[in-house]
Amino acid sequence: MASLSLLGCLLVVATPRCEAQNLVPNPSFEELDTCPYWPGFQLGDRPVGWYSWNGTPEYFHSCAQQINGMDTVVGVPRNGWGFQYPWDGEAYVGVYSFATGSQYREFVGAELLCPLVAGRTYHVAFRVNLASGGATWSAGGACNNIGALFTMESNAWTSNSFPPSGPSFSDRNMAHVYSTEIISDTVNWVLVEGNFQADSAYQHIVLGNFFDNAHTDTTPSEIGFVLAYFLIDSVSVTSAFKECTPTGANPIIASNRDMVYYDQVSGDLVIEPKGDGPVDYVVVDAFGRYVTARKVGGLVRMNTASWTEGVYFLHARSFGQRQFVKFVVVR
Repeated sequence: MASLSLLGCLLVVATPRCEAQNLVPNPSFEELDTCPYWPGFQLGDRPVGWYSWNGTPEYFHSCAQQINGMDTVVGVPRNGWGFQYPWDGEAYVGVYSFATGSQYREFVGAELLCPLVAGRTYHVAFRVNLASGGATWSAGGACNNIGALFTMESNAWTSNSFPPSGPSFSDRNMAHVYSTEIISDTVNWVLVEGNFQADSAYQHIVLGNFFDNAHTDTTPSEIGFVLAYFLIDSVSVTSAFKECTPTGANPIIASNRDMVYYDQVSGDLVIEPKGDGPVDYVVVDAFGRYVTARKVGGLVRMNTASWTEGVYFLHARSFGQRQFVKFVVVR
């Protein structure tokens, strides 16, 4: 079993600059393994780091439109649920959030880059748009309660079956941040945001409507019943109070040099875990944007010569162990 000790931080001595790190991986769903080709969030049809937590959500990306033509059901901007450009980038996801006569819900979730700190206040924000006018799947009416929930344990449907399957994720009739107003805008992206104080070291974020039908308000639908489907983009979780991160000078190694250290001569970030691999790691910048990810079994040297100056975060996992490292790239 691999032994990780990646708790060492790279420190610098300089005037601090305040940064708000986004703890959400792949926050605008831009990073993908392969271009989506079919609805359902199964393997190959979901963004990197995100999974269905219940049901069969969809992943929409402009590359699908480029490959399959204007009639593709998972393209951007045209798809089977309507016509909508992303709020940010080239992609978004979609979930059913209310169905008349059914408690069916779809949720998407991801593991946070770092666990939340109990007692700390966080700002949560994301954009939603009510799908309408789809040529393939019907959607109509609107609802409230679309929101974000944080959990300690994962309910990710990691099965590669089609359609994907996994344990059900029941209604909670609560969410940490959600819209109490009915969202019915089919043209513009609507901001859902709010602050909450973490009462636990939550490790996962989930998006959707976590309230049952009796606790959800709706508006009428032209199709005779409510089938509310929301597109989601640009998700962020940041500390509500900006913290100052020292930047602008050469890093000084604080501890655990044999595990993770920054080679100032070569410009390499060196990962040298003890024991046998594999070790999965992902690196993001201070805003949660994906930089690189790999699975390795031994020594890794990542050259940062082409990277933009600033703060980066490395998340490493091996056999259930998770460790986090913050480092600074300077010139």
